[in-house]
Amino acid sequence: MTKPTGKELWDEYILWLATPEHERGPNATEEDWAKSKGYADSRTTRRWKQNPSFIERQRRLMESMAAKNGVAIVHGDEEVAIDSEERDYRLVKSKLVESAKGGNLKAQELFMKLYGKSWLDEEQAARTSDFGNMDLPELVARGIATLEPDQMAGALRELGWTVQAPTV
Repeated sequence: MTKPTGKELWDEYILWLATPEHERGPNATEEDWAKSKGYADSRTTRRWKQNPSFIERQRRLMESMAAKNGVAIVHGDEEVAIDSEERDYRLVKSKLVESAKGGNLKAQELFMKLYGKSWLDEEQAARTSDFGNMDLPELVARGIATLEPDQMAGALRELGWTVQAPTV
């Protein structure tokens, strides 16, 4: 295995930084990570974090990862107030969802107990809308009725129809 260099090493470091400390394994600190890569200490990584090219690469990599995972990123210059209780709740919920998706039946059961009712209520509401029992022509007629007469007449004329205003 070849040792990563340059931007590959930056990417590896950026991904390591994004990993929660409790999931980093034996290289939990920057000092440990730097030593595992052959550096005497973390001075090099501290210099990287001051380098504008590194900062831009970190931003692009994080935004790319966030986009793939459907996550929003809040940058350091944007103030976000989140208390520890909210942060813990989000962490526990994300672990519960992750475990449920992984096939853990107890996690699936707990998720449905905690969040299932609201999800089922939304599904039922969507299926029993005011338009659920209407056929397509009736739905189209209702939609057309919401248009302004001039707008509807213009659309029909574009399709080649002859349209006259009603006589009063």
